Amino acid sequence: MKKVMMVNEACDNCGDCVKACSEVHEVSGISIWEHEGRYLPVVCQHCTSSPCMEVCPVSAIESKDGVIYLDKESCIGCGLCAMACPFGAIYISGKTAHKCDLCYGRDEQACVKACSKRCLEVVNVDELVMDKKLKNIENLTVLGPKGKSKNKKGLLSLVTASSRCNP
Repeated sequence: MKKVMMVNEACDNCGDCVKACSEVHEVSGISIWEHEGRYLPVVCQHCTSSPCMEVCPVSAIESKDGVIYLDKESCIGCGLCAMACPFGAIYISGKTAHKCDLCYGRDEQACVKACSKRCLEVVNVDELVMDKKLKNIENLTVLGPKGKSKNKKGLLSLVTASSRCNP
């Protein structure tokens, strides 16, 4: 089951997520960046291709149950993973790399629990994709229950209407 951290625009840079992560992991795996007047919590997205894992010369980064996990005991702090990360979510501190591991092995994520604005959420990618598919199917629906028109402007309705109009 692949999970990712979703972030919304409510972040006010209070730092509660960073503090909570630091308390659990000693060094925070989340940072907050300011961009065009907005604050964005930056966390590992646990990429399927995982460029950080590919470049690690000592195999300190591995995939565990869909979570890209960093073994700090094996890490030599070379920084290749930080350079390879497309999100800038890995950094070197104290001769060791640090990144979010979604609180692997814990019941809940410290940052999500600490966020008073509820701008962090861990989601199951498969469920997210299925929800999107179901919403798209609703947009394609032409007839509702008992054959009555439910969505006259659905994509399927538009496609079939235009094909009838163009001889």
